[in-house]
Amino acid sequence: MRAEHPPQRLFLVTYPRTASNLLLKILALDEQPDTLTNKSGGYYFRPAFLKTGMTGKPHRPTGHLSRDEAHDLQRVFQACFEKLEHDSNAAIDQGKQYFVKEHALWLSNPTNISAALGEQNAHPESSFRVQQNFSSTSTWSPKNQTVLPDEALRKWCLVFLIRHPALAFPSYYRAVLDLRDEGYLHESEVQPHLQANMTLQWTRSLYDWSCEQGSAPLVLDADDVISDYAVVVRLCEMTGLRASRLRLTWNSVSEEDEGECSLEIDTKRSLGAIMEKTLSGSTGVVEGKCSVGIDIAIESEKWKRDFGQEVGESLERSVRTAMPDYEYLRARRIVSKTI
Repeated sequence: MRAEHPPQRLFLVTYPRTASNLLLKILALDEQPDTLTNKSGGYYFRPAFLKTGMTGKPHRPTGHLSRDEAHDLQRVFQACFEKLEHDSNAAIDQGKQYFVKEHALWLSNPTNISAALGEQNAHPESSFRVQQNFSSTSTWSPKNQTVLPDEALRKWCLVFLIRHPALAFPSYYRAVLDLRDEGYLHESEVQPHLQANMTLQWTRSLYDWSCEQGSAPLVLDADDVISDYAVVVRLCEMTGLRASRLRLTWNSVSEEDEGECSLEIDTKRSLGAIMEKTLSGSTGVVEGKCSVGIDIAIESEKWKRDFGQEVGESLERSVRTAMPDYEYLRARRIVSKTI
């Protein structure tokens, strides 16, 4: 069974290490006849994020940006938004639905991020908000902490992908160390970067905003993506994706690229190679990476052993702080019909 009136625009809202790339592999968007996406499956707002949150240069709080620099950042957000609007409208003109995924943080207003980091910021939220070409009315209700106006967000069916913080956060910490070592992150950027990412506040605020709009946002837990195929099938039924096209096995990237020569002169590994290295070497869903029976206190001892006392304690604080939001969202997740 497929959704009687499938949404025209599907927006997967994520945070780092939620198995979103695995989900896209399973959904096989390239084989979905009624759905289009871009080459990355989304990430339209990555250019804006890289301009502020991952520069490879000494960390500069948003409040330290000059007026011209703030305006330049707004133009980047604007270009990202206009590209997203163009591509989604083009898909709809073809009678297709459009699928995109973004990290909630990447949509968030730099002024709000700066406040969450405890940084002083003289730039108001309006400095970074995007403008709509098709409407003179743009509003931001209190729970909308993004650069996108309510009117733009309402056009999308929001699907929130979550994962237990005790799995997502230490995994991301390891990835951040690689990003630092490859030069994507300056040493001084690491701590504010982790603080901004190791939270569910951006996800929760956008979820609450969506509920206030009277829509019915969907929540998907990474545990179910990994271990309960029926939940992914149900997601398809609810959104108009075709469950018959789901993919459970694939060739690893190393197999697909065997014998090919790279013309890259820069020896720096790509962001994709760092963030997707486990998935790239896989040939299917690897079960066992679920949160069933996980004990934060026990995991914390492992983090202290692996990363040192200070980092281990910091990870534990971040995980425990995020748990109420995670548990709130998880209680509202899609479940298989047999539950």
